[in-house]
Amino acid sequence: MRSYIYTLTYFGFFTTILSHLTFTNIKCGTRDSKFVDFEKCYIKAVNRSHKYIDIHAKLFQVPVDNVTVKFELFRNNNHGYKPFFVNVTIDACKFLKNQKNPVMRLVYNVYRNNTNANHTCPFDHDFIIDHLWTGNIESDFTRLIPIIHGDYAFFTEWSVYNIFRAFINVYVRVSDRQ
Repeated sequence: MRSYIYTLTYFGFFTTILSHLTFTNIKCGTRDSKFVDFEKCYIKAVNRSHKYIDIHAKLFQVPVDNVTVKFELFRNNNHGYKPFFVNVTIDACKFLKNQKNPVMRLVYNVYRNNTNANHTCPFDHDFIIDHLWTGNIESDFTRLIPIIHGDYAFFTEWSVYNIFRAFINVYVRVSDRQ
């Protein structure tokens, strides 16, 4: 059992030192412009090696107390993005009350400190992610999970009251540290 623990620690350490994550693109869109619109949705460079994301989704019908999020991870295999490892749909309000889903807890912890949506429902304000930078993801995410180098996409679909309202797709590249 001890060697198994050391192996996991070794791989976590290995990916932290040798992996670099960078945002390559972000796409935000709405399926219902009377419900939500994006005031901000962009990537900005901090320096040559790190970038951050800003998202500001303006909600026109508040309060919101029924949110479902579909989260999918894709990997580019030179023939386009194909599903990779994660395809989860959660009731966001229930999740925020009781964070039992370990995959979604890991994803949520990446941006929890950079958002105003870090409380339970109802939401009576806009959805904001402010300055989510790659350094946080490298230190929090890649140290826990060994990730194969390559291009990935995180696709999210946001439904409110069981109606598909918006999507946020974030594209990243995991590569060797330079």
